[in-house]
Amino acid sequence: MKSIDINCDLGEGMSNDKHIMSFISSCNIACGGHYGDGESVRTALQLALSHGVKAGAHPSFDDQENFGRVFMDLSRSRFRESVTQQMQLFTKTAQQVGVDLHHIKMHGALYHATAYREDFSDWLIEWIKDFYSETILYVPPQSLLEKKCRTNEIPYRREAFADRYYDAQGKLVARSEPNALITDYKIAAWQIAALVKEQKVTSIEGVSNQLEADTICIHGDNLGLTTSLEYLVKELKTEGISIA
Repeated sequence: MKSIDINCDLGEGMSNDKHIMSFISSCNIACGGHYGDGESVRTALQLALSHGVKAGAHPSFDDQENFGRVFMDLSRSRFRESVTQQMQLFTKTAQQVGVDLHHIKMHGALYHATAYREDFSDWLIEWIKDFYSETILYVPPQSLLEKKCRTNEIPYRREAFADRYYDAQGKLVARSEPNALITDYKIAAWQIAALVKEQKVTSIEGVSNQLEADTICIHGDNLGLTTSLEYLVKELKTEGISIA
């Protein structure tokens, strides 16, 4: 049986974190940028600890109004200040709860900016080397950030998405498009199975692209899918895939 790490963005003010924790193996906890404060981080970390789920930090643009999904043209110093503040909130709370930081994953528009822009990816690599050089970074496969992690010998995991459609170029369909999100657990399970068994993803145009992934994400705010996680896991088992 093959296995895959399933991660989920949690601590984002949804009421389903406890339910989701039973079906995943790692989580990315909002730490004040797009959502969260000390209390929400603590609650999510305690849930992760009780379920044996690996816990990572989920920094974002400091923009709760837009849930961190709108690009902000920051300076290098402001980027470092914002991400450092969010990580300090996470690590301080994690130490109190007794949870080790497993990984870091950027959120939303910051995820894409650090993955594909020269300036933001350089800033992130520099910041990681300064403060978290031994910590795993979740990155998009074949991205600029993956190449820079490899060059700078920063540990990373390539991340694909179970609940997002891809385009013909192998990139995520923009959330502004009507067909961006997958809410049907059977389609999500089929996409996960193709990624795990064949290292491929099929676009909305029907184009098959190579996409190697070490971890696969399901968004916590995708209520149409998270309510069906039990059935998703059963579908994966019939495909010979377990969650590790």
